[in-house]
Amino acid sequence: MNGTVSTRVVCCLDGLDPAYLAATETLEWDRIAAAGATGECQGAVPSLTNVNNVGIVTGTHPEEHGITGNTCFDREAGEQVYMEDPSYLCRETCFERYADRGEASAAVVAKEKLERFVGRGCGVTASAESPPASLVEAVGEPPGIYSGQASEWVLDAAVHLLDSRDLDVLYISTTDVIPHKHEPGSSEANAWVGALDSALGALAARDVRLCVAADHGMNHKSRCVDLDRVLASEGLSGEVIPLIRDQHTYHHQNLGGAAYVYLDTSGTPATTSAGEADATGANADDAAAVADRLEGTPGVDLALSAAAAAERFALPSDRIGDLVVLGDRETVFGSLEDAGSGNDGAADTQGGVDLRSHGSHHERTVPYVSNHEIDLAYNTGAFAALDEEE
Repeated sequence: MNGTVSTRVVCCLDGLDPAYLAATETLEWDRIAAAGATGECQGAVPSLTNVNNVGIVTGTHPEEHGITGNTCFDREAGEQVYMEDPSYLCRETCFERYADRGEASAAVVAKEKLERFVGRGCGVTASAESPPASLVEAVGEPPGIYSGQASEWVLDAAVHLLDSRDLDVLYISTTDVIPHKHEPGSSEANAWVGALDSALGALAARDVRLCVAADHGMNHKSRCVDLDRVLASEGLSGEVIPLIRDQHTYHHQNLGGAAYVYLDTSGTPATTSAGEADATGANADDAAAVADRLEGTPGVDLALSAAAAAERFALPSDRIGDLVVLGDRETVFGSLEDAGSGNDGAADTQGGVDLRSHGSHHERTVPYVSNHEIDLAYNTGAFAALDEEE
């Protein structure tokens, strides 16, 4: 149990792009930094909430923990499924390791789906989406998770847990509805940052070793590329998985900057190359050839074979299809019909949108701050950095 040792607290501020901090005053963040350290680190690609939160609580990259998006494709069943079941996890959480050595831990997050992932090994778990009665009684009924105030409730609940329980470890994860809807420097965004900043001050005022980081950044998107139509225009077929796709479409409309492509290998191959099949079943040389063709599409920044993407972004090659496609800073992938977008004349494959989203490598740089002198290269190192301070 905790005894006289400071509680280790890791806080993931969902969607806190560095631009939000630069646009407004953050007295508490600065005070915490003065006692320890602040800077920028790298999140995982795809730059999504589940992928990065699981990375933080396991201390590993996707190639080890196995969570590769909000949605995955079951090739045998031929259908897309939400990647929300903890059975997809391939690594134990740090909380399971802490429990083995007799330490008490808790996690309070915004969304119930995330609670299922990060809660393994925790003595106490809670979400703003489905809160326990004890937290409702202590800090009030949470606002809806599509409210900017949901993050404040999560942080208030975390402070209550610190004050009411003898914890060795506490994990906190907020929600990114405000950065999805409001640009840095707007009154709504500044109010959101101010509320987060005040709550961080309340955490730092306790006897804690604190590390705060974001899971991903956020950018304005003006173009939607429909990769299904792009494949069809190239005479190809396959299954396109927009990785941001989940059940919370209010945030992002299922439009994000990363997609996996599972090529149809039942018919004529994309090339006549005699390359060997890779782990996903597609011909590796064919996949590389299609990737080269997709990189010529306006809005596509990178199109990589599974092997190349696995090496570059520490991804598991058997869970990312045959191709990994990443958009440029202004581009999301998804259905033009779902986006409510007309085409811009590019063979009906793309159109204009006006939203803020993430998923690509352009949203992987995130801020961090700690009341201890740490040097964080990746957000996955947050717990390890605090453990080293013991």
